[in-house]
Amino acid sequence: MVQRVMLGAFLIAIMSVGTAEAAPKAAVLPFEMQIDLQMTDLDLYGLPRKPKEDEAVRLELARQKLIDLIVERGAYEVVDLSEFKSEIRRAAPFDRCQGCEVEFGKRSNADVTILGVVHKSSELLINMAIFVRDVKTGEVKQTMLASILQNDDTGWLKAVRTLVNRRLAPESETK
Repeated sequence: MVQRVMLGAFLIAIMSVGTAEAAPKAAVLPFEMQIDLQMTDLDLYGLPRKPKEDEAVRLELARQKLIDLIVERGAYEVVDLSEFKSEIRRAAPFDRCQGCEVEFGKRSNADVTILGVVHKSSELLINMAIFVRDVKTGEVKQTMLASILQNDDTGWLKAVRTLVNRRLAPESETK
């Protein structure tokens, strides 16, 4: 009798593992940077029109940290966008096109696109936003924002961790 109960429990456990829901697929686009007044000829704050070299490196660092965290937690399966790299670069920036990044989500068979945008108003006023957009409908499913309190790797990575921990993939929702 005990053996039958144990065998039944074992079979139920195996079946539940096999029926676990797969994580949605995400196309994580390169992080972008908006710099206030970059589209005008005014340069009131002395900000360059594009990210500084260290900030450009930090944009990729932030994207990679985001990918690492959401994969580690099982929140998303990240699709490979490398074959679209040059097309993505030409189509960017996506933060101004009202969902045109969905094309790359469809082409890569993703369920959602994830876009990170760093908004810089000055050297001391920097925010990071992450937008999750449904590929089928084109609708924004989730928007989140965090302030970057120090303009260095530590500050940017802390903002990514904060957004993932509190909004995108809280640990209580891991799979």
